[in-house]
Amino acid sequence: MRAVNLLPPDLRGASKTTAELSVASEASGGAGPFVVLGVLAACVAGVTGYVLAGNTINQRKAELADVTARQQAIAGQVAALKPYADFDARAQSRVQTVRDLAGSRFDWQGALSDVARAIPSNVTLKTLNGDTSSGSGASDSSLRSAISAPAISLTGCAPGQRDVARLMARLHDVDGVTRVSLAKSDIATVASSDSGGSDLARRNAAPCGTGDHPSFDIVAFFENASAAVSAAPAGSDSAATATPTPTPTATPAGSSATTTSSQGATP
Repeated sequence: MRAVNLLPPDLRGASKTTAELSVASEASGGAGPFVVLGVLAACVAGVTGYVLAGNTINQRKAELADVTARQQAIAGQVAALKPYADFDARAQSRVQTVRDLAGSRFDWQGALSDVARAIPSNVTLKTLNGDTSSGSGASDSSLRSAISAPAISLTGCAPGQRDVARLMARLHDVDGVTRVSLAKSDIATVASSDSGGSDLARRNAAPCGTGDHPSFDIVAFFENASAAVSAAPAGSDSAATATPTPTPTATPAGSSATTTSSQGATP
């Protein structure tokens, strides 16, 4: 049988050692393509990540621009409608103010009219003061300042202590009165005067006549009306004072007046 040399032509004349080295070098150089492929794959992945990140940033910027544009449009609409909102707020405030004033008013006309009818004919009033709170300054009585509620303070004189008690009982029957307090009822001695003058001058000098007469200071409280009056705005405290006549003039809430008279009131 004929022998066949399977070695390449360039190695046919080389030694066995040289042939083995050549084969080993060819086998070791076969991993290079895989390294190149790995580098290329890494580059592709990096480029892909960069492109995706750039697209995401551009999308977020577009969304931010859209939201900013809508916010500016809404702000423009709010600015255009603000005068209407301000007008509505002022209207609501005025309506509430009117409601507070209406709810905090005290019926001075009815109260003073009832008090005038309750005063006996033989009782003479010197002053009559009405106020809605103890801090309004209409009355200097310490008894009046003890309770913060609408009240009417009366000072005057009567023929006797029984008449003072009768006056207090009749005041307690006045509609709306919850408490009638007596600050004082001191006996005052009035000497007879022979001085001339008109009957009015002598009446003013001694309204209850000469002799010993109790001089009283009475306060009638309307405590049930204090809740409504307390809701009034600052500065709305009122004081009403009428001349003790059969039909006294009522003073509306928010005003004050003071009168002094020595004429007797009729029932």
